[in-house]
Amino acid sequence: MQLRILAFTFAVLLSAPFAFAGTLAPGGGPTTGVLDANSNVGTTLATTLAGERNASSATDSYVAVRQEANASIISKTTAVTIGGGLANDTHLMGLLIHTALTGTCAIAGFADSDGVAQTYTLPIGSVGYKDFLGAINSAGALTITCSTAGDDNFVMVLWRPR
Repeated sequence: MQLRILAFTFAVLLSAPFAFAGTLAPGGGPTTGVLDANSNVGTTLATTLAGERNASSATDSYVAVRQEANASIISKTTAVTIGGGLANDTHLMGLLIHTALTGTCAIAGFADSDGVAQTYTLPIGSVGYKDFLGAINSAGALTITCSTAGDDNFVMVLWRPR
């Protein structure tokens, strides 16, 4: 791949458009000087650096996303229903536990390996972010129960409706 750029000075490159003469074809194909709307020359997935966003293409780029979620703070020791209260209606994004749990935190609504409803329990001392990757409550209403009043307001549930 051959690429030649004519520039007067580095400062001019930073402040004004530059003249381009070169070729992007292997073997020295025809010279092209076409810049796209973002002043990129022949930018494709093959010419972008690893991790570089190709915003000029809807097909050869990654999409920048912002993860959005509803938040519910667990403030009691009885079961808190998250979402609509039905099976398959909620994505559990994660739990943010502010202070180490003094009791357990039980999460119901998921199935075990045999497809039977099973409660997942976070043990005493759990702390930090617990990522559930948008898991869907396939075995019933998604409920969360923290067993100790001392954990009230220390557990935030991040979820999305399905």
